[in-house]
Amino acid sequence: MMPSEEFRARLLAQDDAACRPWLDSVAEICSDVARLWQLEPAGPPSFGGAGIVLPVTLSDGRPAALKLVSPIADAGAEHRALSVLAGHGAVEVYDADLARSALLLEFVPGPTLAGASTRMDSLRAASVAGHVARTLADSPAPRDAPQLADGAGRWLTQLEAQHEAARQDGDAVDQETFTAAAHAVERLGRVRSELLTHGDLSFENIMCRSDGTWIAIDPGFLSGPVENEAHTILRSLLPWIVESSDPVSAMAEAVQAFCTAAGADLAVALDISFARFVASFYWEAQHQGDPVNIERLRRATRCADALRRENPSAR
Repeated sequence: MMPSEEFRARLLAQDDAACRPWLDSVAEICSDVARLWQLEPAGPPSFGGAGIVLPVTLSDGRPAALKLVSPIADAGAEHRALSVLAGHGAVEVYDADLARSALLLEFVPGPTLAGASTRMDSLRAASVAGHVARTLADSPAPRDAPQLADGAGRWLTQLEAQHEAARQDGDAVDQETFTAAAHAVERLGRVRSELLTHGDLSFENIMCRSDGTWIAIDPGFLSGPVENEAHTILRSLLPWIVESSDPVSAMAEAVQAFCTAAGADLAVALDISFARFVASFYWEAQHQGDPVNIERLRRATRCADALRRENPSAR
């Protein structure tokens, strides 16, 4: 099994020193774990953002998925999260070889919610994602799970640096908007949670089991409020939101659909989403992102700011 050129280029662009040796040895790693777990290939591999997934057949004939995690991701954290969730709202983990960053997982045929959402009403898709987020949040977080709040200080420092760079480039949000975003990050830093959260619950990370149940893949090992997932859901719906005749209303309806299904606090979801949109816009603009995506994020930031202003309880 050889990584695709696109996958290889993407990983090398992120961390050449760490990923090049892994890419060069990934075929051998695949062979080693296949022998270890007595696996037979059952289809072509798929290449995600940070890993390779190969459909396989177990020795007893059951389908499974072999996931090889690249150095830019943390197989140990994913394994820990999946072990705690134990198939509840997430893909089930059967075995792991963490020395090789390999996971043996339940086979999930799909599609992803990203694929299904092209045929699904956008608000229905947001509701599906909310149900997945709520199911994940049913699982208490172990005491050693990192708190999302503990990263707020680093996030605030980064946001301040991004704002200063954008100000010098003449592409910054106004000072009131930036101050409001900074305050939202500070508030997040005071929120302690006892529940697991995914951390990156995009439509690409939600898949359909063969029985029609929607579940999460690629969870982080993280404790935080379910409201944090609202931003990633809105990012998944960004084209629909910004290209609608009334983007502010479209964003409001989408976040409401997510929050209703997730049992999340709308004000908190808006608060965190607004700050994350400011940060996302700055990140893409300052890292040679796709111009179309940058413009969508600029417009989404304005929409999120408008919702913040219309929702005083979120401040």
